[in-house]
Amino acid sequence: MAKENHPTLNTNTLDFLKKNVLGVTDVTRSNKLSDILDRFSKGPTDEVFVIQNAKKKNAQAAVVSLEYFEQLLTIKEALDEALDKVALEEAQNRAEKSANFALHDVFDEEDIDLNQLMKQLEEE
Repeated sequence: MAKENHPTLNTNTLDFLKKNVLGVTDVTRSNKLSDILDRFSKGPTDEVFVIQNAKKKNAQAAVVSLEYFEQLLTIKEALDEALDKVALEEAQNRAEKSANFALHDVFDEEDIDLNQLMKQLEEE
């Protein structure tokens, strides 16, 4: 039987759940949203709050400070740029190498019907 990977449950996790996961009614019927925004106004923070609707399982959102969100976007943009650069370099390296493969090395009988392909090539 395969072992399932579960996140480690510890006091930090429980503390986060108690303090930072809020129901939509918690936010709308109290000053919690104002309290969160006041925390964010004191300077950059990596604190994250999760707001969820108990009636809709997928209705969830993360609330983070604008400065932290900007940092995350900057990291994402840098990562995307680096991945694009690596992909481009790999494509250029492959383009410079000759491809001396026979058709049967690239496709097998399950991938393509070679007889049908030959017929189509003759028709064109």
